[in-house]
Amino acid sequence: MSRIAIIDDDKRVCETLGEKLASSGHDCVVFNDGGQAFNALKQARPDLVMLDLMMPEVSGFRLCRMIRRDPVLYTVPVMVLAVAEDEPEVLHCMEHGADDYLVKPIVAQDVIRKVRALLLLRDATGKRDPLTGMPGTLAVKREINHKLARGEMVAACYIGAANGKGATKDARAPASDELVQDIGRLISTVADELHIYELFAGYVGAAHFVVVLNLEGCKSFCKRFIEKFDREIAQGAQAGSFQRPSVSSVTPRVAVGVAHNRYRTYRSADKMFQVLAEVHRKAQEEATSSYFIDRRHVDR
Repeated sequence: MSRIAIIDDDKRVCETLGEKLASSGHDCVVFNDGGQAFNALKQARPDLVMLDLMMPEVSGFRLCRMIRRDPVLYTVPVMVLAVAEDEPEVLHCMEHGADDYLVKPIVAQDVIRKVRALLLLRDATGKRDPLTGMPGTLAVKREINHKLARGEMVAACYIGAANGKGATKDARAPASDELVQDIGRLISTVADELHIYELFAGYVGAAHFVVVLNLEGCKSFCKRFIEKFDREIAQGAQAGSFQRPSVSSVTPRVAVGVAHNRYRTYRSADKMFQVLAEVHRKAQEEATSSYFIDRRHVDR
């Protein structure tokens, strides 16, 4: 059973939603005052928040931004309740952290379907890869979206082994478990050494990872990561936390592509991932381990 918070100054809407959700086995908490709802949400710790856009004192848009900027609530899925799907506020709210929207009058089938989809998304983003212990692509994208919604200066580093044990011309070909695990551990080691505490790392397949961190720390992270990769993995040195090198007939190297929002405005993680693929390919063109940071101010 999931706990769902409903925030709407229209008590009839809250009653209708509460009945529909309760009939599907959900536990609902209702708030009719947007101004008081925020602090109450931190106590309730809901699995999903449904909020009306048009409320007195504190609008749904403002409340959504407050949720996305709060360290306790920022990962909670948010569904916006709107009068019409073409409302400018709906798009604005989606760009600032809402996950989905529901148009009034409420249709029972739509409520259950959309709530189920968001709860499944929440569960999927919480899963961790058994080999690396890291979350996957969905979780990384959600983390980026939340940081963008909170207005943070963020960098995403796409780390990929350019060759190594079992390497082929396909950059996303399966890599050895040892190499994958070593890269995963090295990410954590470098973050600890540089005292980078606000770092989110995800495993996206083969020997590829995406690291999300504050923009100020991305360059030092990339430099240290490459230095340690070449010394401790590529050359097989027994150093640091590595007790066994990833031995290969071809010396592995690593390519790191970095996308950030210092010069360009990103409205979603999907666009940032497109740029990550481009800059990662640029880094792969080098003969040695290297990183490439996007310096473009506009798309071209």
